Amino acid sequence: MQAIQNKSTRQFLNTIVQGDCIEIMRQMPANSIDFILTDPPYLVNYRDRDGRTIQNDTNVDCLKPAMKEAYRVLKQNRVAVMFYGWSKVDAF
Repeated sequence: MQAIQNKSTRQFLNTIVQGDCIEIMRQMPANSIDFILTDPPYLVNYRDRDGRTIQNDTNVDCLKPAMKEAYRVLKQNRVAVMFYGWSKVDAF
C-alpha cells in the first residue's frame, strides 16, 4: 500500500457512494481501484414471471462511458466482475 494517498483517493476509501456511476468514477484518480463488482443492465429486455421489468434494460448508451471509466480507475492486474446477459457479451 502506498504510504501517502492523495485527498481524492481518500475521499472514496471504505465509502459507499450513491450517484451516477460515470460521474462518480470521473472524480476518482486513474489506477486507484483494486476491485470492481457491477451489475449493469443486462441489455436483454428482462421480464420476470410477474411481468416486472428493469428500467433501462435495453439502453446501451451508458455502457461504453461506464466501461471506459471503470477501465481507467481500475489498477493494473486487478479484477472487475460484471454480471450481464451472456448473449450481450460483445457489448461489454
